[in-house]
Amino acid sequence: MKLAASAIATLFLLTPCTGIAQIHVLPNQVGLYEFSDGTGATGSCDCCVLEVIYLVLTKPADEQNEDTPYTTINAFECMLAFVPRGNLFLLEDALPLDAVNSGDNTDISTGFLEYIVEIGNDYPVTEDSVQLIKFTLMKTAPGHLDIFLTPTTDSCIPGEMAYQSVSGELRVMYPLQTPAFVWEPGLPVESETFGSVKALYR
Repeated sequence: MKLAASAIATLFLLTPCTGIAQIHVLPNQVGLYEFSDGTGATGSCDCCVLEVIYLVLTKPADEQNEDTPYTTINAFECMLAFVPRGNLFLLEDALPLDAVNSGDNTDISTGFLEYIVEIGNDYPVTEDSVQLIKFTLMKTAPGHLDIFLTPTTDSCIPGEMAYQSVSGELRVMYPLQTPAFVWEPGLPVESETFGSVKALYR
């Protein structure tokens, strides 16, 4: 038994760090993914390289009407919390066209990014998913890091993340998993790597 457990542990260590690929079954789930359609890895082991991840709402539907699918949305609100804080560099948090955020996303070093977003034009659902935000991030130091999805500081539905359908109804967004995205420890890198990247965007 000890030999089998050791072999499994060794296999796990040799497996590429890709995170968990999820299958979407329930409506109104929100998560952070490798791909913009809500698929791919939900974790990474890369350090000091630019990484793109997507905040995606999957299967938006009217749960009060037999899970009737919505074809568009026009607003959403949620917050990303980073634990520990202070070792992520944010290059981009791209919203849909004609979208305006009134949440506090000014400084990722505070440990959170808040999004209270209104979209000027109805934003289409494509194959059961909606890309809400495209993030370009860099983890700046080795070590474990979790990203949690949480309600905003003054949420429209108390204590919940939410989105608004085309008909103006608010619906709860449920986190697919907790934490939503995980960085596992990676190998140390040259200290000047991150400084070189920052210099490109000054």
